Amino acid sequence: MSAFPTEPVTPRVFFEDTIPALFAEADLDDAGRAADVKVGVVLLGAEGGEWTLHFINGELGIAKGRVEECEVTIVQRVEDWRSALWEGRPPLVADALASVVKSGPGVLRPPGGTRGLGNPNALEGLSEIHGLIEAIIAGENEEADDWRVGIRLGPGPIPESPQATILLGADQADAIRRGELHPLEALITGQLRLEGDLGLIIQLQAVAMTASMPKPAVG
Repeated sequence: MSAFPTEPVTPRVFFEDTIPALFAEADLDDAGRAADVKVGVVLLGAEGGEWTLHFINGELGIAKGRVEECEVTIVQRVEDWRSALWEGRPPLVADALASVVKSGPGVLRPPGGTRGLGNPNALEGLSEIHGLIEAIIAGENEEADDWRVGIRLGPGPIPESPQATILLGADQADAIRRGELHPLEALITGQLRLEGDLGLIIQLQAVAMTASMPKPAVG
């Protein structure tokens, strides 16, 4: 059985060797085998690059370069990508990723074929949303840089700057991780801030909420 690397590897090795090996062992359901989804990855900085992950008919194809037809694209600095996967920073994101890794190769089921979703067909709505959302978690201290990740929703080129931004302080992120602060409470009290095109964030939230609901009965 392929294992998730315990030590950092280069983005090229991760996306071109590790991900295909893990996906080959994934147990896909019918929805996963029927999926046709393109996911882009853009890593910025030293050793960075661009890749397109194409889930189609139960297979995963990975090509260098990001095609503009990707329904979703992750945009991130290499150092932030590496810190979340292997350095435990920021703890909120690192813990979530560690939990996902423990679930095994099944984590690589394509969008729309993930068994944890009540209504996976709702994710088709992602292709109808267009824009770049950036999430920023403040550094733990003055010496630490902010941790950032961008999510480009819908096909098309990557905008030079995000249309919407989600900002969260380090202390607030850790409180959410420990279960002491609910994200909604953080938003209402101003501890989690939204800037820019709030409509874009609301659209994404609507898709996520629909996906979590039970799938409507047929007939």
